[in-house]
Amino acid sequence: MPVTKTSSTVAVHAGEHLLKVNGHSLLIGSNAFLTSETFRVGDHDWNIRYYPNGDRSIVDDQFTTVFLWLVNINTDEKEVTAQWCFSLKEDPTLPAKGPYTDKFVPDESSSWGVSKFVNKADLAASGCLKDDCLVIKCTVRVITSKLNNDDDDDCEDNDDGIVAPPSDLGRDLGYLLENGLKTDLTVRIGWFRSFEVHACMLAARSPVFWAQLCGAMMESRQSTIRIKDMDAKVFEVLLHYIYNDCLPEFMEETTEVAINMTQHLLVMADRYAIHRLKLICKGKLGKALDVNTVGFTLDLAEQYHCQLLKDYCLKYMVRDSERLRAIVKTSGFKQLKQNHPLIACEILHKVIDKL
Repeated sequence: MPVTKTSSTVAVHAGEHLLKVNGHSLLIGSNAFLTSETFRVGDHDWNIRYYPNGDRSIVDDQFTTVFLWLVNINTDEKEVTAQWCFSLKEDPTLPAKGPYTDKFVPDESSSWGVSKFVNKADLAASGCLKDDCLVIKCTVRVITSKLNNDDDDDCEDNDDGIVAPPSDLGRDLGYLLENGLKTDLTVRIGWFRSFEVHACMLAARSPVFWAQLCGAMMESRQSTIRIKDMDAKVFEVLLHYIYNDCLPEFMEETTEVAINMTQHLLVMADRYAIHRLKLICKGKLGKALDVNTVGFTLDLAEQYHCQLLKDYCLKYMVRDSERLRAIVKTSGFKQLKQNHPLIACEILHKVIDKL
């Protein structure tokens, strides 16, 4: 009996487009919008539509709105599967929206985007509007798959080689947060910021939130809770992880902003017993060690009982004597000695063991 052999190929074509909006403050009026020039990713044509005062058919005018449009398909396909993400170029601390994976068709009524992109008050305070110019970065990854027949035999009912698209659960849950659909809990950070969330999501992702919101604690009978000692931007990234099960795009890079945010997230992951997030943070900090960061990272590792991260920091410090001399002069090492004076003795013993 002949055996039909097939194989499949999946390819990803990535591209970025920057939309620069000059004279941003001059864009007034409900449903005013701008459309970018057409750009190409994966042999298809795209553009961006930006609503500086929000798309009034979806949200109020407290938020900006941004959409990605497929202008033209340059193949025989009827639809295009793409992963997309929007962020602000000048302030990576404002979490990116995405990445999400969706199917696009070149239709005026078909687009994907973020109805609540950035709160206008946050935008004004962020410093992104340099010289009244806003820069929006759009990242697009076009995903294509092809089924290859490896022999000449036809088999009409053969499903071998069909590739399932990436899971869209994170995208769907992320939409719930962005669009504020049926939220039932207000989380106040400090005295000035508040977030509308779903209590069941927080409870499902954190046993600490579960105890607060579903147990016998007073918070379980309230529709508003207040969290102290947390920066609003850190909580926004924490929410991104809770709903999307991944970190924002800006944290994929080893920038000073990303490392600083990772340090804060490790603390919050420990506080709310989100163990996978804590492991992710430890891994990122371990890969980003340098002379200036290792002292702060070791301080965190000791304080929050991250033994593997602590061992990695110690090995990094004592591996090179010149490097160690530079490290002990940094503010991070001075903080480490102040908070954990016995660490200095441990480092000394490791240096002696190497002699």
